Amino acid sequence: MSQFPAPHPPDAQAATGEADEASRRQLQLFADAVAHDLRAPLRSIQSFSGLLESRASAQLDETSRDHLQRIRRAADRMDGLLTGLGELSQATGAELRSGPVDLGLLCDWALAELQDAQPERGAEVLTEGLDGLLAQGDERLLRLALGKLMDNAWRFTPAGEAVRIELHGAHAEGQVQLRIRDHGSGFDARYLHKIFQPFQRLHGPAEGAGHGLGLAVAQRIVERHGGSLDAESAGAGGATFHLRLPAAA
Repeated sequence: MSQFPAPHPPDAQAATGEADEASRRQLQLFADAVAHDLRAPLRSIQSFSGLLESRASAQLDETSRDHLQRIRRAADRMDGLLTGLGELSQATGAELRSGPVDLGLLCDWALAELQDAQPERGAEVLTEGLDGLLAQGDERLLRLALGKLMDNAWRFTPAGEAVRIELHGAHAEGQVQLRIRDHGSGFDARYLHKIFQPFQRLHGPAEGAGHGLGLAVAQRIVERHGGSLDAESAGAGGATFHLRLPAAA
């Protein structure tokens, strides 16, 4: 006769929760310390390679200039990776300060920042149901999560093509739902289980892939709020992300 394991007594559950919280805080402190210690040598590499390029580029042959450019690009990639690790640490361990959060406004902010960064790129954004789409959560973290999702939609639109994003919001059963659809390169549905894992890239750098942390950051933030984030794609037809969060009280 099968038996279910006995539940942990309340004191044991509390102790387990405190231990988990302590582990998360230690992990966050470790990640922050590593990122901080790596910043100083990285800034030196970026600074001195920039000075070398500006002062001695004309004296270098083509091969040497190529080597210097490779150094600078590698330093920039490391800088982005350290930023991503810091955001992942924040998504995992930052204290939640809960309140009503306007998801439509956060989407507008994220898209405005992307357009400011690339003003030469055309963008078409279609919205429906975003007015009054209020979630209960931490505005700082949800802004970070939506920024990652908007950046993902923007990034994977092939170069030279106008960005097209569709946003649809709704309320259902005490939740707010946000659907984000892009018309970019999409992904192979066979690798859906990897898309939210840190450092997993389903595309190469030439196709817009970054450090592989953005979607992991977004999912951790959403799950800490008691929500869910999943994705679907039909390959080259683009990708759709479904975000669900508790509605604001």
